[in-house]
Amino acid sequence: MLNDTYVSNRFDANIPIAELYNDEVTIDEVACKVDNHKPKDFAPHYANYSVGDIFYSDSRICYFPLVLPKKGSKGEVTFEETILDPRYFTSAYFSEDLAITSKEITFIVPRWMKVELKEYNFAGNSISKTSSYDGKEDADVITYTAQNLSADKTETNSPGPTYLYPHIMVLCKSAAINNHSFTYFGTLDDQYAWYRQLVKSINNKNDVISAKAKELTTGLSNDMDKVKAVFYYVQDNIRYIAFENGMAGFKPESADEVLRKKYGDCKGMANLTKSLLTSLGYDARLCWLGTDHIAYDYQTPSMAVDNHMICALNLKGKIIYLDATESYLGINEYAERIQGRQVLVENGDKYLLSKIPLAAAAQNCDDETSKLTIDGVSLKGNVDHLWKGEDKEFVLSSLNAIKKENTDKAMLDYLGNSNADYEIKDLKLSSITNPDRDLVAAYAVNYKNAVSVFSKAYYVDLDFKKELINSAIKIDERKHDYWFDYKTNISKETELAIPANYKVSTIPTALNIVNPDYEFHVQYQNPTGKLIYKKSILIKNTHLSVSKFAQWNRDIEQLAKTYNETVTLKPANE
Repeated sequence: MLNDTYVSNRFDANIPIAELYNDEVTIDEVACKVDNHKPKDFAPHYANYSVGDIFYSDSRICYFPLVLPKKGSKGEVTFEETILDPRYFTSAYFSEDLAITSKEITFIVPRWMKVELKEYNFAGNSISKTSSYDGKEDADVITYTAQNLSADKTETNSPGPTYLYPHIMVLCKSAAINNHSFTYFGTLDDQYAWYRQLVKSINNKNDVISAKAKELTTGLSNDMDKVKAVFYYVQDNIRYIAFENGMAGFKPESADEVLRKKYGDCKGMANLTKSLLTSLGYDARLCWLGTDHIAYDYQTPSMAVDNHMICALNLKGKIIYLDATESYLGINEYAERIQGRQVLVENGDKYLLSKIPLAAAAQNCDDETSKLTIDGVSLKGNVDHLWKGEDKEFVLSSLNAIKKENTDKAMLDYLGNSNADYEIKDLKLSSITNPDRDLVAAYAVNYKNAVSVFSKAYYVDLDFKKELINSAIKIDERKHDYWFDYKTNISKETELAIPANYKVSTIPTALNIVNPDYEFHVQYQNPTGKLIYKKSILIKNTHLSVSKFAQWNRDIEQLAKTYNETVTLKPANE
């Protein structure tokens, strides 16, 4: 039972009330009172619920407005629910979208059931716990009471809620009643056995899969070439759409059905990848894991520990993890969200527990090389650009999310940082469909108004993008750690030809900031007839904790100051 009391701090407050449920949860009764009276127009609405990229979901929502007419009005809302399978009862959170004066969560656990309650993120919050025994019901009664909790705060690039908010993880292990025993997730062995049962019930049409695998690998003799043909086919031709529907939220769809429909969730794509490879005789297996959005790992057996499925390939003794939902990452390239994460690998009736390899920032690359000359108040020349890893994936994902007829303009806007003065011509772009290859762009540029002229002196700005210049964190506003999407590896080099009869008069001081989490390097070199600008930005640790915000801001201030300094060229005879 969920019983919430709301107190209005203003007149005519309208609070949207919503409760989610699904095939494994029923809402048995809903009640509402305002100032001890049921509202005349009280009528809960029930509807399907979806958000983001969830394509088909059993999630449903019960919702209604709670109108509190006066300051100090009190609203009471009660939901009575039944969870049909204890495995699906994974957690209970204290904090909500609104600030909480007091909240009580009570667990009544009959002695015939084994349940463990694990407490998370209690530190810094006023939460007390009491335990008692109810002899009449032969049950333990555990009550948690929280006082004065601040409202949940949604912030971009913050850790997932399991890292942030006080909650209780509910581990339903087993039950024994009326001479019947039930095993839920007492151990990881139990959890894997349940997953294994779901996998064994998949009815793949092996003849369809085998025929497709042979088609994809016709004319190929090298093992890695065959693996790439299969993996890249799934990446390129199966649209990733999340799918959540009761049991199907955990059970992969049959490989032939995913192949037929040309779309699937991570489980369906992993199963198709595995099935195609095993039909060719390779040792491919399904893997369960939780992305870095989740604080837990498999030390705690629960449905809440994983939210993703991929395929593992044992090729000549080397394990290669294949995540077909990452459309533009190649073999042995791993997205930040799964790097270092524990992975539960299928192994017959047993399992293997391993970890996804970590990757250095060098896996990703945003590299730009320019050769420019001064033409009046413009900089003209040629630019070569190269992207690897998740930098490449970011660019290509952004392009492919746009209608095909608009991709050229989108790429020009991206290269020019949406700067109307950065005019690009003769753009040549490498293939955008081959994950095996780096993304390469070459073009001619006319950067207008990049040069200021005063009394024959040139003042030149050689960096028009100035990455991170506005990335200082508002410490007085931000509450949570900042997590970068992926490790950043930016390298820019610009060579400027010094005009005849001119010399370099002043150049900005070099900047070198190095710490375990990130590096900023900016320097100028002045060989004969040239000025070379070099910049390197490395984000080595994607997790920037609140305790490091002040230092980050100081370093960003230094970087911005360096950016804002210009190069001065003067006549050689001055």
